Amino acid sequence: MSERGKRTAARPFYLPLRSSSQKLVTTAYAPTWPRDTGRYDSSERLPDIEALFDRTLNQIRHIHEVRQRNPKPFDRLWEQVVKRLKEFGNATAYAHWKQRDIIRNAEEFAELDAKLGEAWASLLEAGSADDAVREAADEAFRKVHKDRAELTAVVKGAIDDALEIAIAYWIEARNAHNNGDPLRALNCLVECHFFLGITYSPKTDYEAKSEAGEKSGKKERDAIAAAALEVMGRIKIDRTLRSPDFLLGKVVQLIEADPVHAKALEDFSQLTAKGRRVQNSPADRFSNTLNGWITDKEQPYPRITALYRYLCSQIEAAAHNKKGTPRKVNG
Repeated sequence: MSERGKRTAARPFYLPLRSSSQKLVTTAYAPTWPRDTGRYDSSERLPDIEALFDRTLNQIRHIHEVRQRNPKPFDRLWEQVVKRLKEFGNATAYAHWKQRDIIRNAEEFAELDAKLGEAWASLLEAGSADDAVREAADEAFRKVHKDRAELTAVVKGAIDDALEIAIAYWIEARNAHNNGDPLRALNCLVECHFFLGITYSPKTDYEAKSEAGEKSGKKERDAIAAAALEVMGRIKIDRTLRSPDFLLGKVVQLIEADPVHAKALEDFSQLTAKGRRVQNSPADRFSNTLNGWITDKEQPYPRITALYRYLCSQIEAAAHNKKGTPRKVNG
């Protein structure tokens, strides 16, 4: 076979497949389960559409609560999708927006897609040209196709991003079902399950890095948190503690004065600096971190928050007893 013949024989790798041309094998029904699970199971009985909607909905919620770290309430996620779906008008527009939003190198994909289209057009135009022109067009197309195939998406998103799209398609499918359009409903559910299926993949690179980041430095954070809790337990309320701001400063001051705790502060400082030269002092950085722990809705160290609020109440009580009128203390 000539070199041109070899190229022509290899060319079908980029041509679209036709379902009518694929080899088939005879299949048989699976045993029918006693009850309808809302899932296609190869049995003679097809799932009830209501059961299918219910099962899909519960799958979405389950993945949100199990795979997503620190998940927001499912009702809040649903309301978020509803709000944006009203803005975009349909699930496909929602999916396009979400995909552009989470793919950091989307411009590279768009650029290669444009080049791929141009190379394909050039390949078609070269059909009646001589061998050299056709081979050059073929080679150019193969190169762009290879670059596009090897480009990987740099995704900043999480599990909930795919679930948002699944919810949008679920809502569109349910609307179609309610409007008496079962064919559209099933097509929408196909897209819904495509994005739901993405969340069933093995642990994503994003999740692994997120969990690694959470574990990284945990020893240092726990050590400085234990130091803060210990010194807070020794604090006596006096005139120097006029507000919670002074209270945080007192905690850091006591930590710095204790050799064991000072070592924990230094280790935490090196962790937060990450090898960079920083302007603020270790004491200032930890004071900000401590305030963040106290105000964080996730409450990483609830005992610190509880003791801090107790000391704040004592400061407020002391101010009231001294002046005879309550003084507002932010805590």
